[in-house]
Amino acid sequence: MKTTSAELKRRAKAKLKGRYGSCVGAELVATAIVVGFIIMFFFILFFIAAASDMFYYSFNQSDIGTVITVTLFFVIYILFLVVMALMGPGLLRFYYNLAVEKNPEISNLLFGVKNVPLKFLALYGIQLIVGLVCAIPYIVVMIAGVITDFIPIMVVLLVLMYILMLAGVLVINIYMSQSMFILLESTDKGVIQSIMESVQMMKGSKGRLFYLYLSFTGMIILGYCSAYIGFLWIFPYMRTTLTEFYLDLKAQQAKKVVEQLADPSFESMWNQEKRQ
Repeated sequence: MKTTSAELKRRAKAKLKGRYGSCVGAELVATAIVVGFIIMFFFILFFIAAASDMFYYSFNQSDIGTVITVTLFFVIYILFLVVMALMGPGLLRFYYNLAVEKNPEISNLLFGVKNVPLKFLALYGIQLIVGLVCAIPYIVVMIAGVITDFIPIMVVLLVLMYILMLAGVLVINIYMSQSMFILLESTDKGVIQSIMESVQMMKGSKGRLFYLYLSFTGMIILGYCSAYIGFLWIFPYMRTTLTEFYLDLKAQQAKKVVEQLADPSFESMWNQEKRQ
């Protein structure tokens, strides 16, 4: 029998009991690192551009000013993605250690930086590319809508393409959801291997994870209503619950292997293959 969402949440609450302070601290430190890096890089790029007297060109007066401004925002955005990609594994490591009864430490937040950062960047990059591919129909219809001045049929198509994009991103996210945990546990594995193992793990459990995502909707709304402050407590609960989901999938897989090995027909087939 598969573990229910309620049971996974109960386990998460038990692991978080008495440790919410360190979890909130980890969330604050992770947020401060991301925001700090972005601010630092923004000011560095700003002063470099200002020193060359190019940043002050208006869009209407100089193409160079436009190019530099757009380039600055592009570089900042890329740096933001890189920092996010490397902080994500660190946060997961923190909550993974919490879930497996190890002592989570703030230093865990640098796990992605210290351990195969290129693999974590590649995995994050693949997820972004897949999301962009899912968005292509929506972007095409959006452009067509602008050209046609959003006639009614284009508005309907735009809404449909948006829903299709969200559905595609959600389905792919569910299939790839365990790849980061897999790479986190075994950094010697390849990025594609971790994705394929995630797809294998999610067989028969996609609906469970989707329901688990939906069950957090109310808490997420409360987080927004609290001016994001509530997320300092909501995110630890969500991350720990999702970690428990991964550990539960692993336990199920191990159980299946044991059952297969104990199956007489499996043993007979194995012996036959060995003889051949």
